[in-house]
Amino acid sequence: MAEMTTSLHEGFPVAPSSRLKIRAAAQHTRKVLGLPPGRINIPRLLDDLTRYGIYYDVFDQSSCPVPREVEACYVPEERTLYIRDTVYAEMERRGMRAVFTLGHELGHALLAHRRTLNRQSIAGVPIYSQSEWQANVFSAEFTMPLNEIIQNGLTTPELIANFFGVSPAAARIRLNDLDQKGELRKKP
Repeated sequence: MAEMTTSLHEGFPVAPSSRLKIRAAAQHTRKVLGLPPGRINIPRLLDDLTRYGIYYDVFDQSSCPVPREVEACYVPEERTLYIRDTVYAEMERRGMRAVFTLGHELGHALLAHRRTLNRQSIAGVPIYSQSEWQANVFSAEFTMPLNEIIQNGLTTPELIANFFGVSPAAARIRLNDLDQKGELRKKP
């Protein structure tokens, strides 16, 4: 397995990408996977991803292939999502926090994030060229699509969290971000 470092939490430099490009990738992914509006069935999604060459492995404390604090990660060389057993159990229980976590790791996979220099710093790298920012944007767009938020009149974090099955914190951040960018206003 690829070497993991604490810089996983900060991310690493990647090819630049705009929010709109990432949104298009998330929308395309939902379409290809045939996902219905609203909540994503994460265990089913993980099984479906194997048809596209993205695999997953659930690990416990005794077989931990990554630092203890890592809940999940994507290793591109192995085309594998590694998921801590406690996070996977939460996914099976339809836990809200696990939805965004999986969307984030899927973002790394589908945005083709690969480390070229394992200890490369992101200091001074524009945000749109940072792996963690891109994966977070992908996850927000994938798990809480803007078009569904507008179509269903989801105007509060509680409505978004309940409709998409995400955590209230993720819903609040998503709503604030969309509001700050003026994207919640319907186009005339």
